[in-house]
Amino acid sequence: MGSFSDWNDLVGRKVQIQHRGRTIRTGYVEEVTAPADALWITAHGIDRRALYEKAQGHTVLSVADHEGTDHGHLG
Repeated sequence: MGSFSDWNDLVGRKVQIQHRGRTIRTGYVEEVTAPADALWITAHGIDRRALYEKAQGHTVLSVADHEGTDHGHLG
């Protein structure tokens, strides 16, 4: 499927957050802002709830694209 440009459809889905081509977090989308320019990933284990913004260069990939690998928070 590739990278999602429209984040509106991602609530509840498991995704990978990437920055500069590197996966920095894997998790479930909790909320997406009204203009779909930012999203919240749910807290899990030691990883806190986190906000990621398109303007900061973040992209989103479906975990299914990567055969369900779960790297958690990498950086």
